[in-house]
Amino acid sequence: MVSIPASAEKIQWYNYEEGILAGSMMKKPVFLDFYADWCGPCVAMEENTYPDARVVLELGDFIPIKVDTQKRIDIETKYGINYYPTVVFLDPKGKEITRHIGYLGPEEMVEVIKDSRQKVPVEAKAQGFGAFAPLVALVFFSLLKKI
Repeated sequence: MVSIPASAEKIQWYNYEEGILAGSMMKKPVFLDFYADWCGPCVAMEENTYPDARVVLELGDFIPIKVDTQKRIDIETKYGINYYPTVVFLDPKGKEITRHIGYLGPEEMVEVIKDSRQKVPVEAKAQGFGAFAPLVALVFFSLLKKI
C-alpha cells in the first residue's frame, strides 16, 4: 500500500477557457467537473472526494476544470449535461473519452480516473512539453492576462 503524506497538494482547478487551452498546449487530457452549489452530492464530492490524496494524485496528469452550471449554462449545454454531478474526461484535442453521472466517493473516483486514463489516445500520452509544461503554461497565462 502506498503511503501518501497528509500534506499532499490540493487540486489546482482551472476555469473552462484556461483549462481547455492548457490541455491543448500541454497535450494533456482534461477532467471536467460539472456541479451546482445547491446539489448535495456535488457538495459531498467537494468536501470528501476531491481533497482525498489518492484522487489528487490520480488527477495529476489531467487538466482539472470546475464548471459551475449555474454560471456557465453555455458549457453545460455544449456537453449535454442534464444531471449533477457529472464528470467528463476529454482528450487533449477536446474529444470526449468518458463520462460519469452521479456521486463518486474517493475510491470510486480513483477507479473512474484510472479507467479513463487507459482510454486516452497513445499519442496524447507521449507528446507534450514534458517537464517544462507547467512553466510554459504559467508564462503563457501571464502573457494572456496582460493583453
